[in-house]
Amino acid sequence: MAGRPSFLARYGLSSLAVGGVALLRSAMFAEFAPWFLFTPAVVVIALLLGGGAGLWATLLAALCASITLLDVPPVGALSLMPVVASAIFIVTTAGLVGLVVALRHALIEADAARTELMRSAAAAAEREAFLTSVLASSTDCIKVLDLDGRLTFMSEGGQRVMEVSDFNAIAGCHWPDFWTGQGHVEALAALAAAREGRAQSFVGRASTIRGTPKWWHVALSPIRNQDGGYDRILSVSRDITALRESEDEREHFVRLAENSTDFIGMLQTDGRVFYVNDAARRMVGLDGADVTALAMTDFFLPEQVATVTSEVLPAVDRDGHWSGELTFRHFRTGELIPVLYSVFPVTDIDGRTVGYGTVTRDFRARKQAEEELRLLNGELAHRLKNVLAVVQSVTRQTLRNASDVQKASQDLSARLVALGAATDVLTNASWRSADLRELIERALAPHGEIGVRILLDGPCLTLKPQVAVALALALHELATNAAKYGALSNDAGRVDVIWQVRGEAPEARFRLDWREQGGPPVAEPTRRGFGSILIERSLRSYFGGTAGIEYRPDGLTFAMDTQLGDAVMTDGKA
Repeated sequence: MAGRPSFLARYGLSSLAVGGVALLRSAMFAEFAPWFLFTPAVVVIALLLGGGAGLWATLLAALCASITLLDVPPVGALSLMPVVASAIFIVTTAGLVGLVVALRHALIEADAARTELMRSAAAAAEREAFLTSVLASSTDCIKVLDLDGRLTFMSEGGQRVMEVSDFNAIAGCHWPDFWTGQGHVEALAALAAAREGRAQSFVGRASTIRGTPKWWHVALSPIRNQDGGYDRILSVSRDITALRESEDEREHFVRLAENSTDFIGMLQTDGRVFYVNDAARRMVGLDGADVTALAMTDFFLPEQVATVTSEVLPAVDRDGHWSGELTFRHFRTGELIPVLYSVFPVTDIDGRTVGYGTVTRDFRARKQAEEELRLLNGELAHRLKNVLAVVQSVTRQTLRNASDVQKASQDLSARLVALGAATDVLTNASWRSADLRELIERALAPHGEIGVRILLDGPCLTLKPQVAVALALALHELATNAAKYGALSNDAGRVDVIWQVRGEAPEARFRLDWREQGGPPVAEPTRRGFGSILIERSLRSYFGGTAGIEYRPDGLTFAMDTQLGDAVMTDGKA
């Protein structure tokens, strides 16, 4: 026992105490009652210093008493009675010492028990205060239910998070009724499992008492009683609304990345790839491949790797972003893929760069469109030059043969309108081709109603651009002549425009006929005008075949015949 005197101290104090009593007895009581003063001293010594010291004091007391008795004559001899009395003193005092020692031990144990009880009570009070503090400060909703699932307790922190102002208002309520839909089903299942002694958890959505909707992670577990059974259920609900919303937001971004048609990838700071979306896999031929074995530089041409490592990434670290045109390579076919490459740093919550992200757009369609536009602009410039040449030729010939300036102006305007009609048809087809029927309808519509006075018949054909311009001018001249002198100059005449393809490739030929009937009688003119020259010469020049006018009495006819490939586009080739 801590604080107990040492062996020498105990026995030394015992000896001093007995010696003191012996001196007091000799001085005050002499030979009277030699042992009675020693008994209280021995009891006190045994009580304070222990059983060993008490027995030692008993022996010393008996010895001191015996020394007093030696003075009775004969000197140095003891009679039988004092000896017996000494023996009885020793026995009774030793027994008393034993009782005192037992009492002392009982007192010590009682004191220890009282101390331990006080310590246990203090610890229990501390634990209770701690648990009360934990329950009050916890943001979890901690509840105790009875086996029927009715509320019997809710922590202070739980009341705050559930927005409960008075627990008594909901005490005894059936806990599963706080849930609706699938959450109600999950709550009933968890309650049934807890009744059977099993813990169960679920995630559900429920509103607080004030109607605030929240997501909860709920765990139910049975509470064991002293008999080993279960009479209560512990329910712990954690508000995971923020986490769930964060997860939902993350899912939205993931779905956005996965559904994007752009290349989206993530790299570590050392350039190793750890994510690419499906569009990226399709773009570069990585379907089903393990992209984590790749580095960023694997996507580029060897001559661009140095640019990426020495210019792109330093620019990202310096400026926070880089974008520009680079070239990817297709991993399976080796195809070169022009891309608009954008890369930016990915940082953690402390702002440290932990990787790089890239959103890359496939520029193949754009590059192809740019190339097509370049070719189209070149083709358009060429076509415009041709049209201007035609305009110059028409203008020069019209003015050269004109005897009247006003009439020449009218003729020139009409011919330019016809040229414009052909140009409109070509423009709609990007100056690559012209639909024959549409061209004829636009050229002849100002001169008569199509399908009534002007009848068209022929297959669907697509003319080459230069042929379309020449044919539009020729048809305008024929229609103008018919309106002035021929079948369209009265109310009864009509014009048939017929075209056809004869024979098989590669010897197939294209023929177009203009036939007038029902107009005034026709006589061959004495002088050939510019219109006739334009019709015959220009068509022969562009078609490479034959083109001629016949002035039959019943109506003017015109026929053009050429190789099919010289006038018509075949298999999409001009």
